[in-house]
Parts: sequence; structure tokens; C-alpha cells
Amino acid sequence: MDSRANDSIATARAFATYSLVPYLGILFCPGAIMLGSIGMIRAHRNPQSVNRNSAATSLITGILVLAAQIVLWWILYKAPEWAREI
Repeated sequence: MDSRANDSIATARAFATYSLVPYLGILFCPGAIMLGSIGMIRAHRNPQSVNRNSAATSLITGILVLAAQIVLWWILYKAPEWAREI
């Protein structure tokens, strides 16, 4: 496996980790998704790849955390409206 695949998977893992920060993590989700996809493609091209699971984990984490971040931002946007109704 070439070092470019390892670098993209390691960077995707870092993006996925940073995406776990509430609210600010939404900035890192697209990077985790994009680099996780690139890592999956590069790992798929090399059958001896041992980092395929790491790339898949980064990709799935990026997608799930993006969905959670969108819900958190929506709650932050709607909370003042809900407070006025009470």
C-alpha cells in the first residue's frame, strides 16, 4: 500500500475525531467523508490493504456525526422559538 493511501486514511481518521466536537465539529464532517471515501477507493484498489476498515469507519463516522450535527444546529436555531411559546 502506498503512503498516499495511508496519509488519506490517517487524515480521515483525524477529521472524524475532530468532527465529534459539538457544534464546531460540523466543519470537519465533510473532510472525514471526503477523505474516508478517497481512502476506501485507494484501499479497494489494493487487495492487501489492512486499512480498509479504518477508512470505512472514518466515512461512516463522518456521515453519522454530520447528521447529528445538523440536528444539533437545528435545535440551536429552534430553541428561541420554543422558549417564546412557553
